[in-house]
Amino acid sequence: MIKKILVILAIVSPFLIFYLSNLILKKKTKYPIIKLSLISIILLLGILLYFRFLDDTKPGEKYNPPKLENGKIIKPYKKN
Repeated sequence: MIKKILVILAIVSPFLIFYLSNLILKKKTKYPIIKLSLISIILLLGILLYFRFLDDTKPGEKYNPPKLENGKIIKPYKKN
């Protein structure tokens, strides 16, 4: 879920920052859609690359979430 939120923030944040800065400074400027879109794409690629190299699972592995058995938490493990 956090990954989806970060991806959406990478796409929306340049537009939101531009809008809020214009609102606070009370400027009437045209929206530089091309520049904001390029910044958004760069942020998106950065986050996707970050997730790509942060993930340590190997292809084909299965993840089992933590379980609660007899009042004890059993740690998650990975199976091939």
